[in-house]
Formats: sequence, C-alpha cells, structure tokens
Amino acid sequence: MLNDRENILSSLRQNALKVREIMKRANVANEEVCQALLLKMRDEGVVKFDIHSGRWLIA
Repeated sequence: MLNDRENILSSLRQNALKVREIMKRANVANEEVCQALLLKMRDEGVVKFDIHSGRWLIA
C-alpha cells in the first residue's frame, strides 16, 4: 500500500488527474483501493480534489 501511495503521488506531480487516469499511471488495479487511498491522503492534507473538474491534485 505504501508503494501505491508513492506511485499515486508521482503520477500527480505531473498534472491533475481523474481516478481512472491515476489508476493507469500508478498501476493500481482496484478502483475502491485507489479511492480509499486518495481519500485518506486528502484527510492528511497531501492531495486535494477539485469538485468542478473532477480531478485530484497535490495540495
């Protein structure tokens, strides 16, 4: 799971992405796991979700 977190952060460093794009770039197979990890990272203040564009970005 720590490896998934690092892969997600590295993919978001390039630009803001939607969940499916994050899953492809970070090589996360399960959408629920990806969403849960993104929400946990949002609670920690590491990433943000732009509700208007539907994209995740680094805080």
